Amino acid sequence: MINSRRYFPLGKAYGQAFCNREEETKKLIGNIQSGKHTFIVAPRRYGKSSLCEKAFQNCELENSTVDFHLAVTEKDVERLILKGVTELIGKSISKVDKLTSIIKITVKSLNPKFNITTGPLTLELEASSQSSPAENISEALLLLDRLLSEKDKQAVILFDEFQEVGVVAKGKGVEGAIRHSAQEMENLSIVFSGSNPHLIRNMFENERRPLYKLCKKITLNRITVDHYQKHLNKAANSLWGQNLSNESFNTIMDLTERHPYYVNFLCDEIWSESAKSPNINDVNTAWETIVGSEKSDLIKDFLNLSDNQRKLLIFMANYDSSEIFSNQSSIEMGIPSGSINRVVSTLIEKDFIEHNGSQYSLVVPAYNTLLKK
Repeated sequence: MINSRRYFPLGKAYGQAFCNREEETKKLIGNIQSGKHTFIVAPRRYGKSSLCEKAFQNCELENSTVDFHLAVTEKDVERLILKGVTELIGKSISKVDKLTSIIKITVKSLNPKFNITTGPLTLELEASSQSSPAENISEALLLLDRLLSEKDKQAVILFDEFQEVGVVAKGKGVEGAIRHSAQEMENLSIVFSGSNPHLIRNMFENERRPLYKLCKKITLNRITVDHYQKHLNKAANSLWGQNLSNESFNTIMDLTERHPYYVNFLCDEIWSESAKSPNINDVNTAWETIVGSEKSDLIKDFLNLSDNQRKLLIFMANYDSSEIFSNQSSIEMGIPSGSINRVVSTLIEKDFIEHNGSQYSLVVPAYNTLLKK
């Protein structure tokens, strides 16, 4: 018996659990090594954090992650960034005793504190109440970059769930401060990531926002069938000594629609429960278990939507979603034809549906099962 989580983790993917993303990893590494800033676009649970960790590991650069998921005020954003900067200074520049002159010249708003209790002299940054969060953030980032430059080192910092900064810090101050410092950087690269594609795109692609055109964009799409086939068959051979049957593999792909989290969730269930290579019935039974475990939370989210939004999701789970704007679909859904565009746009913003070319699909494949008539 193998540990199925080695191949199908429900959190971050490491080692042999990391499936494909070769091109995206290569692009991200190239951006970091050339000093370019990057923002990553993908729905929740698509593997953004795993991609970043893989790239950082391959770069062999010191790195730090700032997670804004729990930020509820602008001061939270400031505190989290200062903590990430301080951590990265400690990792990449352990001894700052010979850099005090640079620190004094660079720091005007922050209160730098030197700590000698744990060995070499280390730097701690404390926000000044006399200056704004935007000023403190800009100064901390620029200080880190100048210290790296003095040591002739590169480093990378990940701003995760960055869309929360746009929600919490509603003015342009913090975003403007990040842009100002990012444009000045030579040795520090910033990677921005967020789990709401609409909000994160708006921060970097809306010409009225301060971060407009600051970064290179990397979009994570669903992993292709051929890459999944190699990955799943490797895991199947490790446990059962043979490849999956084409029927079982195709059923896994159809049910999960290649959503990375749900592929792993379903396969973890199959590999944990099947004593032999699974047939279609085994796959369907495992999927029913997965959907059942998610049902309560998914239905709760569904019931928080408006009537028209729920009607459209039900229609997409039962009919050809490429026809959602037709007059016949409008009648079938019971939604005025003039309202469908607005309903679709809102559901995209809420990350319930995604748009690829002319095709619209439900982001969470479990809804296709739950909402079947």
